Amino acid sequence: MSINRIKRKISKPEAQASSPRAGLPYERPGTESLSLKAWHSNLTRDWIWLTAALMVLCLCMISSHFLHRADRMFVDAASRVVHCVSANKVAVTAVDDRTVRSLGGWPISDGIHAQRADRLTQSNVAAVEFDLSTSTLVRPASVGGDLIFSECVVSLACILLYLLGPRAGLFASVGLAGIVAAGSIAMLAFGHRFLSPCTAIFISVLAYPLWAWRRQEALLNYLSMEAAKSAGEPSLPEEPRTVKFFDDPVQRQLSAAASLSDRVRRHREFISEWVDSLPEATLVTSSTGEVILANERVKALCQSSELRRTERASAAGRPVSDVLFEITASHRATEFASQALALFALWAGDQDPPAYGESMFAQGIEITNARNGRALLIKCAQIKPSTGRDGGLIFHVADVSSVRRAERQRDTALRFLSHDMRSPQAAILALVEQMQQQPPRFTASQFAMLVGQYATTALSLADDFLFLARAESLPPKLTQVDPALVLGDAIDDLWPQATARSTTVNLFAEPGKCTIADVQLLRRAFANLIGNAIKFSPRYATVDVHLAETERHVKISVIDRGVGIPEQKRKALFHEFSQLDEKYSRSGHGLGLAFVKTVVDSLGGKLQVDSVLGQGTTFMVFLPKLHGNSQRD
Repeated sequence: MSINRIKRKISKPEAQASSPRAGLPYERPGTESLSLKAWHSNLTRDWIWLTAALMVLCLCMISSHFLHRADRMFVDAASRVVHCVSANKVAVTAVDDRTVRSLGGWPISDGIHAQRADRLTQSNVAAVEFDLSTSTLVRPASVGGDLIFSECVVSLACILLYLLGPRAGLFASVGLAGIVAAGSIAMLAFGHRFLSPCTAIFISVLAYPLWAWRRQEALLNYLSMEAAKSAGEPSLPEEPRTVKFFDDPVQRQLSAAASLSDRVRRHREFISEWVDSLPEATLVTSSTGEVILANERVKALCQSSELRRTERASAAGRPVSDVLFEITASHRATEFASQALALFALWAGDQDPPAYGESMFAQGIEITNARNGRALLIKCAQIKPSTGRDGGLIFHVADVSSVRRAERQRDTALRFLSHDMRSPQAAILALVEQMQQQPPRFTASQFAMLVGQYATTALSLADDFLFLARAESLPPKLTQVDPALVLGDAIDDLWPQATARSTTVNLFAEPGKCTIADVQLLRRAFANLIGNAIKFSPRYATVDVHLAETERHVKISVIDRGVGIPEQKRKALFHEFSQLDEKYSRSGHGLGLAFVKTVVDSLGGKLQVDSVLGQGTTFMVFLPKLHGNSQRD
């Protein structure tokens, strides 16, 4: 799968969602972040309005002395805590402001205090105690002081509620009320001033439910809006949800949010599985070149690397240049990644990239000698950035080793065929020219024999090509076959060749061992094996053909007494255009054993070879045995 197809698959949901569905407008990429910012902006605006409203309420309550009685009750309770109360009856004399002014103002002189003590003594008071050094006056704060104090407390409460979550906000609201009460008591005990705390406590506690209600409503509205948008977009199949009448609105919104979360999770799993199912290594990077997504093929290539066999093989979070170098072991890959990131930075910055940028992305680079001898093609595509979202790059690493190997084989075949196909024709033309000379160099019988040989060579080459093409491209015409009869027919076809070399072919086979095969292809494959045995055996030699059976297979063995096959040539023995021995390069074209291997593989069998230099070679064909009726159709 090419990078362009990957780009089209990624952008396909956007194209499908471009038309309105369920009455919802299409949201361009990045709109989700914009809507979230708008929601946050609206929530901030609501917080500002709520804070202002609470501060105005605080002003009104203090100006109207709305909680004056509560403040008096608070100061009475605080006085009991701060001052010690006598267990005996105590008479307290109070002096009003007018009397204080007539006495000369506060503090009252010691003489006046002495006169009061004398009068109390004359009234038979048990004891008069007066401490001039510690006598103080508790002064209430002014209205302005109470207002500033309460407004500061309300502002602090609103800020804490805005910054903290629901639970922490509740603790902060209650804790702030306690701190205000404790502070007022401390001012009463040590500063002999009374700050009215009830208004600040009341509003700071009231702020929590108001802000929690407003924030919950805004959150539910946002979730409802996003769920409505998601419901109108193409989605993966999901289980139907049960609809309950008279359901709690909060529960409905929570169900919608859970459905939306489940949809996002399933989409994420779907994308992850889709990327993992790609046949080639694929990496998705951020704009800085950090890998954010890699499929299983990348992980497998990293695990196969000797550099990371003892380390973690995950590519996520690593620079893409390091991952590509680990896969390819080539600095060209790291240079390609650096150039791609530089070009992407130009595109993201609305700058004109160089002219070679598009062609470099489209063509990619090929590492012909990568790690483990592979040929790797690296291509790159960009994910264009949008509002609220950074772009990225997609790197596609394709293993083209088999393609390049096939191309090399094709080139070899063309070079080989250009020689072998032309050689018989050129030889025939040379014979014709020589026969046209006076006097001719060959007799008519010699000319006919030579032309026949060259024509037979060309025809054999064409037949081998046709049979090989049929075996590779067309499905075999399978039927129940007795290999003993097919071997007999193949030996009969090779009688002229065996007679020409004075070679004896012995067949050791009993009918009744059946298999499923294409008769014509199997006959040609047996003929190729026996023909090679005749060709590579010395004159007057013997070729033995055995038919046996095992528990699961029918075994055919072709044994010759030829020159044998060297160990280093056995790996390429069944490749096309491969020769058994250089001495016989003019007597074959390397298609026979490739055809045999193709036929045996198509029948679900296997082909083995055992050879000893100077003693001969044994080819063994194993075909699946047919159990039951052994009669040939």
